[in-house]
Amino acid sequence: MFLFDREQDIYEIGGVKVGGQPGECATVLCGTIFYAKHYLVEDAEKGIFDKKAAEDVINKQDEYSDLTGNPGMMQIFSESSEAMEKEIAFCTEKSDSPFLIDSTVAEAKIAGLKYVDEVGLVDRAVYNSINVSCSPEELEAIKDSRIEAAIILAFNPKDSTVAGKIDLLETGAGTFDKGLVQLARDMGVTKQMCDPATLPIGAGVGSAVASGFTIKSKFGIAVGLGIHNAPSAWTWLKGFRKDHAEKIPDPTRPGKTKWSGLGAEVFEICDIASNIIPVIAGMDFVLYGPIEHASTVFPLVGMGDMIVAEGNKAEHDIDSLEPHPLTKMGA
Repeated sequence: MFLFDREQDIYEIGGVKVGGQPGECATVLCGTIFYAKHYLVEDAEKGIFDKKAAEDVINKQDEYSDLTGNPGMMQIFSESSEAMEKEIAFCTEKSDSPFLIDSTVAEAKIAGLKYVDEVGLVDRAVYNSINVSCSPEELEAIKDSRIEAAIILAFNPKDSTVAGKIDLLETGAGTFDKGLVQLARDMGVTKQMCDPATLPIGAGVGSAVASGFTIKSKFGIAVGLGIHNAPSAWTWLKGFRKDHAEKIPDPTRPGKTKWSGLGAEVFEICDIASNIIPVIAGMDFVLYGPIEHASTVFPLVGMGDMIVAEGNKAEHDIDSLEPHPLTKMGA
């Protein structure tokens, strides 16, 4: 393995450590709940969902976090301001884990910011994300809040290469008058988790993985990916699933169907296994997708963490901080 010459930041967010040299902190795993068409959501706009099913998947992530030593975060994806408040309240009651404020609707994320400020949850919250699409109103809301942790999305629509991502982080790439790293600091975001932005296989995902090394080398901030989106958007893989699988009734969800057969198995393997790539590339966190995948993702990533930690202890005398799969999952 390798280590970085530059000192690496380690942040504590809601009791969870993220960042550092490869092998130093366990990879933080963020599972998404209430995402679009999530089976437990009944009314996305009003924030109505199956509370028993939601509690079950939250508990499962916590269970596997305890088992492997990989800290978990809940990526709370909400469709409206009303839903955001309800879903944050529910998730933070059921788990002590940190959580991401996430939505495609800026007003919903702003409502989430205001809510966590009001109820005293800001120390556990991560804003997702500061990016080129943020309006002046959204940036002002971040600045006015007490939020310290946020994901910086290094998506440069003009240039998806490593150089393009670094340009955005360093100079603003013509969109802002300063780079996103400094812009975030100026807004009070001192705990920075950079997502280089996953693109589909064949359309730039390789640069997203490669950029993690450069971002950590240059800025010393935590880096991670939602890399499961790459195989999920892979045209060949979707075609293979369609040609080699069939939809059958899902016994766990009355009235719903699921893919079954070889195509479904191959699709799931590629989707889950992709989460090991950021770990081997020296990154700090993974946005692993649906929270119900915790039972397979946590042991997989834990194994990767053990390999990285063992290598960097032997070659560079890097000690792992607890909790860590090296001790939780060791013989």
